[in-house]
Amino acid sequence: MHGYIITQFYHEGEQEFKFCKVEFKQDELVKYADSLKAYDEFLGYLDEGFDKEESLSKLSDDRFEPIVKEYNKHCREVGQPEVQYAPAAFFLHDLESLVCGTKTERYDWIDEDIESDRRYILSDIFDGIHESSLILKNRDGGRPDFEINCEQDVQDLLHALLKPIFPDIRGEEWTPKHGTKSKRIDFVISSISTVIEAKYVRDSSHANSISDELKTDIQSYHSHEHCNRIYGIVWDEEEEIIDRSNFENELSGSQTIDGTEFDVKVLVLP
Repeated sequence: MHGYIITQFYHEGEQEFKFCKVEFKQDELVKYADSLKAYDEFLGYLDEGFDKEESLSKLSDDRFEPIVKEYNKHCREVGQPEVQYAPAAFFLHDLESLVCGTKTERYDWIDEDIESDRRYILSDIFDGIHESSLILKNRDGGRPDFEINCEQDVQDLLHALLKPIFPDIRGEEWTPKHGTKSKRIDFVISSISTVIEAKYVRDSSHANSISDELKTDIQSYHSHEHCNRIYGIVWDEEEEIIDRSNFENELSGSQTIDGTEFDVKVLVLP
């Protein structure tokens, strides 16, 4: 399990606000998700008409009431009562210092303007693609559902989500011939020098061969002129891949083939 946020903090060395990537460790990601869930539940009670103290006391996870009260007490003591019940109040344990800007050793500062570096948008889309699929899978009003049952379905969902953000995305491009053979790439985004390959795990037997399929693709795709980065998106709805973390880590990383350097990132979803 992995995840990160992109936020903006003041950089002491450069004397200006800069964007940075804050990557969570596995236990931190779980705590972060729990914290956001509790804050969302708190807002829900407010919407129902309860006051803030009542809403806090009604939370289903009893870890949050004492830490929010402690946060609020500190806010009053330092003369900032207006920030009581802020989202930061709900961050468990040491998450507040990580997410709110004091653990500078954990921050990956982004030199480019985040608005122009659309690679980060691409990562966000991949992180949220399962939620998008669930919306389409459970449509109201008797409308036909969109279900993911094959590789083409994964490709269609990816194409629909990526096209508005990356209008130059092209599907089913071919690599230059190596000898007499050429391979077809699912998607190429030339503006960010990225190629994307989508896989769908059919069953447990197929799960055992997906790694070799991706290795073959990686060996071929590096020759494409717009391949500085390869994303392998593996849709594994039934969780046939046993050790997802090791599967991703073994295939991901920087590679050099025939003098060409490129990065590989493999993600198992949902």
